[in-house]
Amino acid sequence: MKILVTGATGFVGQPVCRALLEAGCAVTAAVRALPAEITTDCRSVALGSIDGSTDWTGALQGVEAIVHLAACTHRHANASSLAGYRQINVEGTRSLARAAAVAGVRRFIYMSSVKVNGEYSPPDVDGNPRRLSGDDEPRPTTDYGRTKWEAEQLLRDIAAKTGLELVILRPPLVYGPGQKGNLLRLMRAVDSGIPLPFAGLDNRRSLIDVENLAAAVVLAVASDRVVRGTYTLADVDLSSADLVRAMAAALGTRARLFQFPRYLLDAAARLTGCSGQLDKITGSLIVDSERIAAALSWAPGRSLEESLGETAMQYRAGRTDR
Repeated sequence: MKILVTGATGFVGQPVCRALLEAGCAVTAAVRALPAEITTDCRSVALGSIDGSTDWTGALQGVEAIVHLAACTHRHANASSLAGYRQINVEGTRSLARAAAVAGVRRFIYMSSVKVNGEYSPPDVDGNPRRLSGDDEPRPTTDYGRTKWEAEQLLRDIAAKTGLELVILRPPLVYGPGQKGNLLRLMRAVDSGIPLPFAGLDNRRSLIDVENLAAAVVLAVASDRVVRGTYTLADVDLSSADLVRAMAAALGTRARLFQFPRYLLDAAARLTGCSGQLDKITGSLIVDSERIAAALSWAPGRSLEESLGETAMQYRAGRTDR
């Protein structure tokens, strides 16, 4: 099966390419320029920037399925305005989907985000966080989430008109070797022994290991059934305190947690302009995985301990302050 993967050089893209190759697929990586920083043996095609003017013609010859991972995130150079996000996340997706339909591509796997659902799980009737799913009404609050939702809508419209088999995945926070952003900063803090005021938190956060996410992509691509739908997926739910403990165990150090009144945490976050970051650490966001398990027979193959163990080894090897 010939597959085109966008965003192939990224944190999620490289494991996805490896998993597809191991499954026997012929993978072409759509990259910005050659030579590309990719560690797999897939063919690469240079397309420049992905936006509404990208010419996909040469990259789609003979392609049966597309895995569209490329996106503008908060770390991206274009992420300074809603228009910057739309250029890649919406218009780039639109141009690819239209070209795919013309080229006769059968299946389109779109990596969206749980941020389409929102930043937090709403409470159920008992006041507990409710699991979010692909069936929930979208409530994005960030430019990234809004443009991912816009892209989902245009993809559904194109799929309805052309018969393209569309699978949308909405993962929560992705962890594993190569992780960046808040998770990497948290691991550094745990490793340095900084005391963290999370001991009293009883929140729940869904996470997914990058290899388990890649395995779901392979199942979505290679299924011999007609597969369509929007799916959330995760492999673990845990509190922020439990995540710190798991990281400490992987690093072979002690979790330094202490209890601090929540109202004082909130006040300190407001004074330092970090309220948004604090809410992401202390709030609850859990997702449903039953629908994708039923549709694709997906089940996580790697545990939190295995993934964090490998992540810690990579982190230790890459440190320069030893």
